[in-house]
Formats: sequence, structure tokens, C-alpha cells
Amino acid sequence: MSNQIQQKTILFTIGRAGYPVTRCLQLAKLLASHRILFAAPEKQPLVLQMLDQQGFAPLSYARNADLKKLLVEHEPDVVISDGFDTDIDEGRLLSSLVPVTLHFDDFGEGGKAATRVIQSLYREDRESVGSHYVTGPSGFVVPEDLEPYANSGLKQSPPLLLPHVVVTFADDDADNLSYRTLRHLLHLQIPLAITVALHSRYSHNRDDLKLMALGRKQTRIVECDDPIQLISEANLVVCDASYTPYHVAVIGKPCIVIAEDEKEAQHAFPKEANGFIYLGLGRKLKQSHLQNAVMETILHPHRSMRAIKKQLALRLSANNVNMQHLLEKILQEEAREITK
Repeated sequence: MSNQIQQKTILFTIGRAGYPVTRCLQLAKLLASHRILFAAPEKQPLVLQMLDQQGFAPLSYARNADLKKLLVEHEPDVVISDGFDTDIDEGRLLSSLVPVTLHFDDFGEGGKAATRVIQSLYREDRESVGSHYVTGPSGFVVPEDLEPYANSGLKQSPPLLLPHVVVTFADDDADNLSYRTLRHLLHLQIPLAITVALHSRYSHNRDDLKLMALGRKQTRIVECDDPIQLISEANLVVCDASYTPYHVAVIGKPCIVIAEDEKEAQHAFPKEANGFIYLGLGRKLKQSHLQNAVMETILHPHRSMRAIKKQLALRLSANNVNMQHLLEKILQEEAREITK
């Protein structure tokens, strides 16, 4: 990086736990030549805890008036927000006090007032948006612990006794798709090794899953907030339609995607064109559709390889370098409209 680049004060504001925290921490590493601050709402103690565990001393605020005080006190040159759908008043508040405002995956009206909105969870049927919106896979920032696994899906691994299916749904798994998916898989009349990874915020009775798993050999339930290694070991992944497919596509694995809710069902990335089998909304999932998708993947390895090549052709592993260049350009230009 050039020594001529002027140092900025960058304040990250994070609205929810999970990947938004991971993305902001990775962005902070990419922008390490600048002064970095973190903030999160008091009602997000898990976010504050995650930041604290990473050695940061995050600022907290109860409401927008308190956030305004933080902005006035610390005078950041840039605010990067992630995990929020902001309203127009929130967007205007940020842009009125800070020269550059970057919003990641903000589907609220507040994005209209931002310098840039970067949507990695872009939608298939979307209204026309301003020229300051960047939509597409380029908005996925690759976590540091995922980088060693990039493109590993193409490598020859030792043959397993049984095909290994990894099931992982994000966060609290509100509709309990972990349970529904396992139940459908256990009705398949073919031998499988199955691992169901439950997030620490999984909101249902774990004993129900564990009891069901006892009825079949090579089936296990594990607690795992970061299933990257499990995904790398899988022959097939069954997951949500949020950020997990991006992790899968960096590695390159056959993947069946099931949307956890209506919002996820709008996401355009985890579809056939990018190398995924998309089965729609989980609460409407038919057992036969999931079973047919699993059988097709296991019985037709050439189709799986074609899907992996589609994923890896996206070259997501290069995203961080490209994102760093984009952000440095935006930070230095400090303009409302920046030519792509």
C-alpha cells in the first residue's frame, strides 16, 4: 500500500451477530493502516462480546441520539455499517455527520442516503436502485479462517466408506429446518454419514434431534458456530440461503440450499447458475424433493463436479483484494457519487 495514502478514522457499526461481525473484522484487517473503531447497539450484547474477545474495546449506544453523540465525539471520516436495515432518518443522520458512509446488505430506505451500499445478499426481483448500489457476489468478504480452504473442493480426497452429508442452518434456525432435513434424510434407503451442525443460538430442543440421530449409525449432532472445516470435509452440504452458500462456493462443494424464511427466499446468489441446487422455502419443502436432490448429487458425480466448477468460476477467493481496492478508492475520494 502506498505511503501517500492519508490515514482515516473508520467507525464500524454492527447491528447483529454472525457474519456481519466476521465481515467487519476482516475489513478492519484490510484497512489496518487506518484508525479503526467499533460500535454496536447495547441490545446486541453478543456483538459487543465478540468484538471484545477479538481485543477491541467496542463503543455501545442505546439509541440514535447516543450514536449521534459518538459520531460527534470521535469525528470518524468513514462509517461502515453492517447487519442493519436502516430507515431514511438513520441514513440521513449518518450522512449528515460523516463524509463517507458505507452500508453492507442494507435493504432499508436509509441506503438511499449512503455514499455506497454493497449488497452481497442481492435479490433476483429488485426495484431499480441508485448508481451508488453495488450488487452481487463481490460484496462477500472472505473470512481469514476460510482462506486456507479456498478451491479445495477440486482436490482429490481419500475415498470415504459413506457419502458425508453436512447439514448447517444459520443462527436460531427459526423453522427448525435442521430437524426437518435430518428426518427426511433418515428416510432415504441408502447408507449415508450425516453431520448436523447446530449454531449456539439454535432455538429448539436439541434432545429431539439427538434422539432421532440415535436411530441411525454414522449420524451425529454437533455444536458449531463456524462450520467451515465440516463443509470442507463434506461430499454434500445442505444449508440456508443466507451467507453459508458463499462459504461453500469459496471451497467448492455440491450444495443443496433451503431458504429459512421469505427474506432468504429472495436471495439470488444460491441458484443453479452459480452451482447450487435450490429447493425454495424450507417450511414448504417436500420430502421427495430433498431426497431426489440428494440422490442426484450422490449418484451423478459428474454433475457435482460441474456444480463445483460453476462455484469456483466466481473467483470469490479474490474478493478481498478487490474489496480493499474499492474501499481505499472510496475513502480517498470522499465523494457521494463515485464512478465504478
